[in-house]
Amino acid sequence: MIAFSKINKQYGKQVLFVDASFQLNEGEKVGLVGPNGAGKTTLFRMIVGEERPDEGDVSVPRKVTVGYFRQDVEEMSGRSVLEEAIAGSGRLGALHHELEALQLAMSDPARSGEMDGILDRFGVVQEEYEHLGGYALESRTREILHGLGFDDERIDGDVGALSGGWKMRVAMARVLLGEPDILLMDEPTNHLDIESIIWLESFLNARAGGLLMTSHDREFMNRVVTKIAEIDGGEITTYSGNYDFYERERAIREANREAAYARQQAMLAKEQRFIERFSAHAAKAAQVQSRVKALEKIEKIELPK
Repeated sequence: MIAFSKINKQYGKQVLFVDASFQLNEGEKVGLVGPNGAGKTTLFRMIVGEERPDEGDVSVPRKVTVGYFRQDVEEMSGRSVLEEAIAGSGRLGALHHELEALQLAMSDPARSGEMDGILDRFGVVQEEYEHLGGYALESRTREILHGLGFDDERIDGDVGALSGGWKMRVAMARVLLGEPDILLMDEPTNHLDIESIIWLESFLNARAGGLLMTSHDREFMNRVVTKIAEIDGGEITTYSGNYDFYERERAIREANREAAYARQQAMLAKEQRFIERFSAHAAKAAQVQSRVKALEKIEKIELPK
């Protein structure tokens, strides 16, 4: 569904990706891990088109919708929490607010001369809104906001009066309400209490769409994702399992690589000793040259980073 093909990306001297490839398939729930500064946020930004790789391709099909929950929240004011959540719910939210504007226009005597056009537009918008399930929008919005810890008084209150943490929850509700094909979530549990985390876990597990998320909450990630993508050293490596599986498998791969590195170093040292010992012997010249050429062709194993 979303594919990164041999991407390269760097900022000045900081190299993030080197010929990195990765694919997020339909319906997959993937945890994105890596050291701070490895490029996790940059990966998200490339998916939504806010950045581009220096080389390589990022492919997102046109019909695929992407919702991005990020850690920086835009200004929210002048609406109720309910209206703010609905406003960010994609096409349905836009139709909802257009219907409200058209209803106001229909009751405005100053626009009586435009009434035929207003009524025609109202019919078109109402038909699409109903087709998309818009008349259940408010109840779905309240359900999501309740799940994220809002009571009815706060839902109907001024969004501008909320703290930064509660505004983060509103931003999350907006993304979830949009029902995108792919959810990108950057540390979704940061501002949630235990009850809201449990609700979010259930919500994400019930979704049929894809998910790519970062989280320092290991247990939350274990219960939600079925695949891990690790960014490290400019590469993206995938592991087919949850976070615990990733840690075990990564340790096994590192141990195997260290053993292979030690074996190769021993072999290289042995060959180098032969070359140094017989390099001045005419009778061994052919063998020496053969071994020198063989060493030059060997792909060196590097220790795990």
